[in-house]
Amino acid sequence: MQSIESNEVKAVAREMGAILVGIASGECVDITPTRRGPSHVLSEASSVVVFAMRMLKGSIESPCEEVVTNQNLTLYRELDRISYSLGCFFEERGYGAATIPAYSPVEMTSETKGFVGVVSLRHVAQAAGLGTLGKNNLLLTRELGPRVRLGGVVTTAPIDYDESCTEDFCVDCEACIAACPVDALSRPGKTHTGRCVRQVLPYGLSGLIKYLTEGLD
Repeated sequence: MQSIESNEVKAVAREMGAILVGIASGECVDITPTRRGPSHVLSEASSVVVFAMRMLKGSIESPCEEVVTNQNLTLYRELDRISYSLGCFFEERGYGAATIPAYSPVEMTSETKGFVGVVSLRHVAQAAGLGTLGKNNLLLTRELGPRVRLGGVVTTAPIDYDESCTEDFCVDCEACIAACPVDALSRPGKTHTGRCVRQVLPYGLSGLIKYLTEGLD
């Protein structure tokens, strides 16, 4: 198998469209009942490559919901494309690789309720030096703030890891807590997921099914 340098991996990811790239250990995430580590994706995980893409400010702030949604879907497609291409890069050199879904599918269990990713990419990104978690529990990066989407690939390739980010970008400001319309950030270090989801998805799946079935009558 060919040896792989971290700079080579990062260069390949950037050529594919990633803006920020970091590398973390395959054991970088603390395991909890609702948070699994990279070995859940690849049993012999040695390294995780995590990368970020920019969210367009204009699209985020657009009054048109279709524009906002389209940007998110576009980013998720691009992140999964980069993950797959990086996976091919590793396997062509004799190593195993598996992609971390940027968005879906997600595990639907009584513990996760579909709100938890296969691996927490924001925690991996912090371990890989891309940023730190803010009071809004989002990844905050020096270059792009919180306006990023994340992707990743787990590999058996031994690659030099980056140092975790310890710089605190979120000190005295609590603008996000004050701005949240449903007080979902009231608990330090926690997001009240139920309140958040009810605000973002006020009608839910049952509402969608009712709308569709009534429309067929």
